[in-house]
Amino acid sequence: MPSFRYLLAPLAASVLLSGCLMNNTHPLPSGGTPNFWRAVVVYGIGVEGNREAQGLSVRLEQYSLADQAITGGCLFYNRTEASILSAPGQVQYVAFDVPPGSYSYGRLHDAPPGKATAFIAPAGHTVYLGDFIYKRENHMELRRDLKAFEQARKRALPDLKDEITLAETQSVAQPRPFLCGF
Repeated sequence: MPSFRYLLAPLAASVLLSGCLMNNTHPLPSGGTPNFWRAVVVYGIGVEGNREAQGLSVRLEQYSLADQAITGGCLFYNRTEASILSAPGQVQYVAFDVPPGSYSYGRLHDAPPGKATAFIAPAGHTVYLGDFIYKRENHMELRRDLKAFEQARKRALPDLKDEITLAETQSVAQPRPFLCGF
């Protein structure tokens, strides 16, 4: 029986420590329609300056407006994450099927210290958050031009057919990372 215990311990540890992998958001490569209980969020990523790193990622984390904190923890952690190559070019758009609520991006360098932006994604709706554009040396800019997105949407996300609205935003406390340890 001692050998079974040695097998069970690493298995239990890997299940517990992989909690950050339990994510209830799903990429929609060509777009999609939200059901009544979910939402679809859309945003763009682009590079307009020289970037030494090979890629650029944008992550939005589900955020509790009431608690002013990232929701979830080691067992469940909802977030969207998209990456592109860091070469200057056209904005690339991504869509995600997400639980309704708010999603934060706190690393906009134009935000006041300690502040971040939360985007509201209501159930049954598709919302456009904006375009996250890398300008220069760790400087990101958020552009929220719904008309420009509408012109690119048929090419970028052909299955995104519902009405799209500009997501409401709210200034929130800077998201703090959490540490998982057992």
